[in-house]
Amino acid sequence: MARLAVTHLDCAAGVPMLPMLASEYPALARQYGWNPHGLTCYAEDARRALLDAERRLLALCGTTPSEAGVVWCATGTEAANLALRGFPWKTADAPIALDLGAHPAVRETVQAMRSHPICGFLVQPDGAVRFTGTPSTTAPALAALSLVNNETGVVWNGDRDAFPLDCTIVLDACQAFGRHPLPWRAADLLILSSRKLGGPATGAALVYRKNLKISPIIIGGGQQNGLRSGTLDTVSILLFVEAAEMACRDREEKLQKVSLLNQQLRVGLARLGKGGWPIFSPETASPYICYFAIPGYEGAIVARALAEKYGIIIGTGSACSAESNHTSPLLKALNVPDDLARCALRVSFSSHTTPDDLDCLLEVLPKVLEEY
Repeated sequence: MARLAVTHLDCAAGVPMLPMLASEYPALARQYGWNPHGLTCYAEDARRALLDAERRLLALCGTTPSEAGVVWCATGTEAANLALRGFPWKTADAPIALDLGAHPAVRETVQAMRSHPICGFLVQPDGAVRFTGTPSTTAPALAALSLVNNETGVVWNGDRDAFPLDCTIVLDACQAFGRHPLPWRAADLLILSSRKLGGPATGAALVYRKNLKISPIIIGGGQQNGLRSGTLDTVSILLFVEAAEMACRDREEKLQKVSLLNQQLRVGLARLGKGGWPIFSPETASPYICYFAIPGYEGAIVARALAEKYGIIIGTGSACSAESNHTSPLLKALNVPDDLARCALRVSFSSHTTPDDLDCLLEVLPKVLEEY
């Protein structure tokens, strides 16, 4: 059977490396393919390029090298672990305020830190924080949350006052970077990812305030001021930053375009489902994500049929937990029944998504349900 043309509608899970960036790789590899931690003139060139990349990335985050630093990581998961496990805890049992809808890289890392009590909260459709359960008698020392939820697209409003005055904020901005402004003044540590932007798959960063004394979780060579040992890949970092600059360029114009696409999809889903297909993404959510369910149809089976028969790729929730048989912890926290949560599907857009892509999805979706 001939290979189908792929319509990628799961961009929240990451997108293939942009062709323009991929074409730059050979020349950059020839120029900066040296160990940047060495003593040669080539190493010095690479170090200078890395310092410039750090300055450019911090500018995109709304800060400067005098106020913040960057730890280059391989993945957003690594950056999350460094932020949480490397945090300078004053006591081993200090409470953590945890966004119950956070990405597994954040949520499961916090849950694995068993000595720390968890104060759970949810980010509401209006962006406000609502704590659940019994309040802790001790104020949380750290709060970990998503700027844009990777399943529903709900956007945190950036209000630090929802947390104690001296609480450190770890903000997962992987879904937001390049699509929404980053509220640097409301955060102390930012988690960023390259693959969400069309940059190299193994590229991420932890942006931190310089007054935080982070402890490394990877040791062995003392690179990056001792915060993360290991030889840096200068080429991938440069392409990551270039992808970020491209994404941030004309950000508002792209946001308006995607908002129209989101509305097109919502209208189409309402028509096909005759009003019976719930949409978990509120109207106030990031337009880059639309999370919905088709009652009676397992989301994983529908998504597989769309990909295999029609070359349309959509998601069923968090890509990093796609191999799990468990339903979404976020939907559980929102009191969505398990049988409906298993029917969840996620369409996520990029600035390259077109109305024709959505028309194609809406055209073949009834066929997939007929053949279910």
